[in-house]
Amino acid sequence: MLWTVQQEFLTPSLPGLKAMIIFTRLILSSFLVAGIMTACDEAPSIPQADPDQETTSLPGQPTRPTLPTPGQNRIQTSKSSAAKAADDSPAPPADPARAEFAGLRGPIPSTWKWEPPRHHFRAAQWVVPGRDGSEPAELVVTTFPEASGNTIQNNIERWKQQFRSTQGGPPQPVVESKIVNGLPITLVDLEGEYLGMGGGFHKTNYRMIVSIVEAADRSIFIKLLGPTATVSANRSGYTTLIDNLNVMAAKGN
Repeated sequence: MLWTVQQEFLTPSLPGLKAMIIFTRLILSSFLVAGIMTACDEAPSIPQADPDQETTSLPGQPTRPTLPTPGQNRIQTSKSSAAKAADDSPAPPADPARAEFAGLRGPIPSTWKWEPPRHHFRAAQWVVPGRDGSEPAELVVTTFPEASGNTIQNNIERWKQQFRSTQGGPPQPVVESKIVNGLPITLVDLEGEYLGMGGGFHKTNYRMIVSIVEAADRSIFIKLLGPTATVSANRSGYTTLIDNLNVMAAKGN
């Protein structure tokens, strides 16, 4: 009798065994789903490109590679980026003495060498030669839509942190405001040791002149960056460009 009772408790019937198996599978499935959800929540996000990170190279040097798109390997990303660049890259200007970018037009020294933008944030760029074959500078044009944090003062403070003065702190910029053909322009001039974004560079005797052009729907940054001697030697050409900027007529008008 005792053996029979033990068998009833220790050896479940077939329907009971099936129920236990189903219940066990449900428990395991719940743990598996919970584990997947937790892993998704804790997975590191892909860093997003910072518009200001477009200044990640010195004049005449290639920019740093960008991160691959999630779901693509580096080969796929390189091929797609190259194809997109080929489609989107602007053609060289018909007149080397005239610059056209971001809906603006102005005169530019013909000795400045136009080249295809090396970063998708750039609207245009030129290599600005130094005297007697010395280190060149670079003229870069970038555009950004209007946003709450995209103020003139915020940009000036950010650029100050990219330089170090001989006293060890950020240099004091020279700031000038003007109106050119109806366009509000703020010109910022900085000199010192160039550190770049994140302090990755240590280039002494560098200078950066940036003009912030306030267009109707966006800000246009026209930045001349390079060795102090090269930037100073080409300041007149840069000033001529800025002081003669005009809004281009819309196509079809």
